[in-house]
Amino acid sequence: MAEVIFGCCWPEETKNQRFTSRAIDRQLQKDKQHFRRTVKILLLGSGESGKSTFLKQMRIINGSDFVDEELKQYRLVIYGNIVKGMKVLIDARDKLGIAWGDETNAGPAQFIFDYDNNVKLEEPVFAQFVPALTGLWTDSGIRMAFDRRREFQLVSNFV
Repeated sequence: MAEVIFGCCWPEETKNQRFTSRAIDRQLQKDKQHFRRTVKILLLGSGESGKSTFLKQMRIINGSDFVDEELKQYRLVIYGNIVKGMKVLIDARDKLGIAWGDETNAGPAQFIFDYDNNVKLEEPVFAQFVPALTGLWTDSGIRMAFDRRREFQLVSNFV
């Protein structure tokens, strides 16, 4: 109460400091309330079990949009998974002794198989792989290898 009575006699700098102090106190109170409502979840599971997918789905459900940089990173991961998955199918087709549906697909298969997994697949680079990937996916030998995917390890998010 004394603060209200004697507040008019304080220097302007002191008034500003008190105003700033109160604003900080209000913000701290808001942050405290927000922190109390925050739910923390520990997700355990082996690799490829869907932990990241679960978090992305929760984000979508709760209306949090992805920023452009996140979208770019996800796109790179997806491009990489597609090419790596096709490499696995090409290798599995060979190891399972499955013939090509069309022998001309051996060339595009070698092009895909020569891809270095350490190279980031930016959009222009990935675009070079699209015709080969499309052609290979229509090959009956690759489709047969895909149908037998339980016999080898194919990353599940490839489908």
